[in-house]
Amino acid sequence: MKPRNLLRYLVVSVVVALVCPLQAFCQQVESPKPAQAATAESYPNTPDGLRQLLLEFLRLAKSGDQAKLRTEISAMEIPDYKNWFTHAFGREDGQKLGDRYETSLKTGELHFEMLWTELAMQQGLISVDRLRVPSGTVDAYRANWKKTDDSAGPDSQSIGVFYFVDGKFRVDGSRHDLRVLSTNKTGPATVGKLLNRVQPVYPPLARQTKIQGTVAVNVIVRKDGTVEVQTVGSGHPLLMQAAADAVKQWRYEPTTVEGEPVDIQTKIYVVFALTK
Repeated sequence: MKPRNLLRYLVVSVVVALVCPLQAFCQQVESPKPAQAATAESYPNTPDGLRQLLLEFLRLAKSGDQAKLRTEISAMEIPDYKNWFTHAFGREDGQKLGDRYETSLKTGELHFEMLWTELAMQQGLISVDRLRVPSGTVDAYRANWKKTDDSAGPDSQSIGVFYFVDGKFRVDGSRHDLRVLSTNKTGPATVGKLLNRVQPVYPPLARQTKIQGTVAVNVIVRKDGTVEVQTVGSGHPLLMQAAADAVKQWRYEPTTVEGEPVDIQTKIYVVFALTK
């Protein structure tokens, strides 16, 4: 696959979950036992090395150590990312990817942390697969989650795309995956644009107590562009219902695969911010 073709998979208007038919490197995640945490540099550049790092993130989320989890996620930023993307993907494509990475850097870290908060409430499988990059000079991986219990939430979600740079795994928050639900066609998806965004009604109690933040809502966008809420993944409890009520009213252009409208599973982030 040429680098330019790879870009078609990178630009998605919403964050979505993807199921990959992976069999290797899966492990049943039950109740992670406390263990001495390894440093990020100590995880080897292998699918199993990344899986072990992600299991540590899951352990931190389940234990409620958000400060440590946040610190570990912040340390996964790609150093000198603009030059790195240019070197890895070429001048033209690398510049676009570097700009996109820069734009999504802070929100990507927040969304990644919120994902672990959501997964900590479930039991499931973590799977990791090595990705092929056209330049052949990049060690890239994709990780996915498969829920195995009957808790609320999608049956599967994408954890993310990772690179091994300067001896550490790095997460690329600008890479978003797509799960198509209603077709057997294998071509790339053309994601429909958001046509109507309804702002949430700020809950009076949340406003009174000055609660702000982001809420992650798991939804299915149907072929006709209507939105069906599955669950609220994470966020402040006082904001969750308002986020879900707003998202139900959003409308999109149909997402298509080879011209055929399809249903997709996606995650939408709703931001609540108090104005002065």
